[in-house]
Amino acid sequence: MSGNSTQSEMMDRLAEAAWNELATTSPRHIHIDDVAAAAEIPAAAARAVSGSITALILHQLAMLDRQAVLESLADIEDAGDVSIREKIVEALMHRFEVYAPHKAQIIQLDAAARRDPALGLRLLDSLGQAMRMMLRMVGDDVAGLAGEARVRGVALVAMQVARVWKTDDSADLSTTLKEIDARLTRAEEWGRTLRVLRDTHSDAAMHDTSSEGDADGGDAGPSGPGSRYQ
Repeated sequence: MSGNSTQSEMMDRLAEAAWNELATTSPRHIHIDDVAAAAEIPAAAARAVSGSITALILHQLAMLDRQAVLESLADIEDAGDVSIREKIVEALMHRFEVYAPHKAQIIQLDAAARRDPALGLRLLDSLGQAMRMMLRMVGDDVAGLAGEARVRGVALVAMQVARVWKTDDSADLSTTLKEIDARLTRAEEWGRTLRVLRDTHSDAAMHDTSSEGDADGGDAGPSGPGSRYQ
């Protein structure tokens, strides 16, 4: 087994152990030696590999987000030809389903972030990375300033919906789904107003056929990466 493989496996085990403790303990009260013991890894090696408890938590969040995106991709491919908006709804909903068994951890992180702005910023960055990965998966190239605005817009939707999700006890998370649809509709309205849902990254042929409409401020061509989510 290579050193890199060993380090990766150690990080996975340590992150899982830290995540399990997070269900009942604030991040600032989790000690790396306790995490190492739970993961059955020598404390010195755990300290060397992990860097910090925050790093382990972010590692676990990234793993959950990759799981959610890959599973959503499989569902979307099975669904056939659907719009980018429908893909976003599906991907957001599935992410909340993946996190459903971990509500206790998310509640702990929310409380910790309010006390620790540095942690809050790192969690926001983690969410932004997750939303960027999700948008690329559904077909948005998230290029340029408009693309970054879309990433932040969908991240804001996810944050707003999470407030409802944390108290949604329905078996199918139907209340969460309704909130996703409502918040995404509102975000689309703002996106059209701020012109961040226009197609600005189409291929050359599309630019040739739609340049006159663009000059007049008209809508861009058909749906594609960076286009309106319809």
